[in-house]
Amino acid sequence: MTPDRKKCVDNALLNMIVTDFQPFKIVEDTGFKQFVNLLNPNYCLPTRQAISKTLIPLEYQKCIAKVEDLITNEADNVCLTTDCWTSRCNESYIAVTAHFVNKDFILKSVLLECSEFSERHTAVNLSDEIRSIITKWKLEAKVVLVVSDNASNIKNAIHKLHLKHLGCFAHTINLVVEESLKCESDLINKVKTIVTHFRKSTIAHKILEKNQINSGINEPRKLIQAVSTRWNSVYYMLERIVSLEKPVRASLGLLENPPSSLTTIEWTIVKELCIVLKPFESATKVVSGENYMTASMILPIVNGLLEVCHKMKSKTFDPRIHEVIKNLLSAMANKNSWGNMYHSKTLAKCTFLDPRFKNLLFPSNSS
Repeated sequence: MTPDRKKCVDNALLNMIVTDFQPFKIVEDTGFKQFVNLLNPNYCLPTRQAISKTLIPLEYQKCIAKVEDLITNEADNVCLTTDCWTSRCNESYIAVTAHFVNKDFILKSVLLECSEFSERHTAVNLSDEIRSIITKWKLEAKVVLVVSDNASNIKNAIHKLHLKHLGCFAHTINLVVEESLKCESDLINKVKTIVTHFRKSTIAHKILEKNQINSGINEPRKLIQAVSTRWNSVYYMLERIVSLEKPVRASLGLLENPPSSLTTIEWTIVKELCIVLKPFESATKVVSGENYMTASMILPIVNGLLEVCHKMKSKTFDPRIHEVIKNLLSAMANKNSWGNMYHSKTLAKCTFLDPRFKNLLFPSNSS
């Protein structure tokens, strides 16, 4: 094998490890070594140390150079998105992504930083970190907007940098829904308990799987657990348990120490909750798109959610569901992050310039 050919295969191996999140140890696995040897006995796999200490750092530097060239030559103005989170290992991270449209009107997104952030998440520390990232990539004169969640520390950090801030609309929707569902927290917790039981008990899981097959479901599905940090997860949990109502009810009746089952009224409320929450789930998915512009859609979606909630007030739902609808309207009216969107000139310009919404009529308070 020629050196050029080996380099080409090494790069393909590296790409597989990076793209598929494979461990470096794969080059030491007996089965993988046999497979590679069968494909080409002349190819010598690099060691795990060579991958981690030589090949990956080299590829990383190539990637850095490529992104620098992309930003320098194609990005006249950028919008930044940033977020902080804590991993299951209790390690804090910060990520900053740049988004821009190049001269060919193609939307580009590049991850500028994703690194451990061990400092306290104060506005000062966050602003210092974001400033260093902006400086590192020479974006001081190019940032027109920064999008983040609605936490006060990150908002204050961005204001300290004298940059225009826009709260993440998907996060705002999530806050509105969470606030509105507090009146049904007991019912939601009851569903969570049922889901947890079927997900943790092997016996219960097998019984549920069997009952799904007996009810005509060829590919049995698992129940979905709601997670507070995952948007729409409550909706997905309720939607899944409703779709598996008969198998779940049958399975609970066969278990020795089952969690409390939902009453007939509670099943009805869960089904109606899915109807009420569906528009908010759809809106979240639309504004979370990565391959198209979303800012121009926000004001039309705000109007649409308000309109659909007012229409649902006239539906023949259970009184408890009407309380949820009332809470949704109240949360949308009271949330500063929601109401401030009508005063955002940035969003107004985006919608105004989008030909899809040229006939859109905004409420009188949007001026």
